[in-house]
Amino acid sequence: MKKNSFLILVFSIIFGLAACNGNSADEQTSEALTERTEQVVDLLNNQEYSEMVEYFDETMAAQLPAEVIENELEPIINESGNFEEFEKSSVEERDGGYTVTLVAKYSETKRVYTVSYNMDDQISGFFIK
Repeated sequence: MKKNSFLILVFSIIFGLAACNGNSADEQTSEALTERTEQVVDLLNNQEYSEMVEYFDETMAAQLPAEVIENELEPIINESGNFEEFEKSSVEERDGGYTVTLVAKYSETKRVYTVSYNMDDQISGFFIK
């Protein structure tokens, strides 16, 4: 339980930092980052956690290593059912980086992914709702 509380706190802090007012990204940037985010979610869905972490910046990789993803996020994905499709996405420019919001439909529920990218196009925040 303490581990879950810690992860929720980490995700909340990262999400909170990324939640500053932003502007919509240009179409080319939106398409590229949406595609990248879909790839990362596909890695999560396929339980390829080490490959997923390769997209993270140094801080995120330390806070959310493959073992933690497996222990904490895999149960969330499993209870969602089988992945069906990505429904919608949006990309906003925030604090010199970008935040992608991606809605994924699963057989049992929908999940909203909020993924923040730094100026080096590395993931600096990852949140599932």
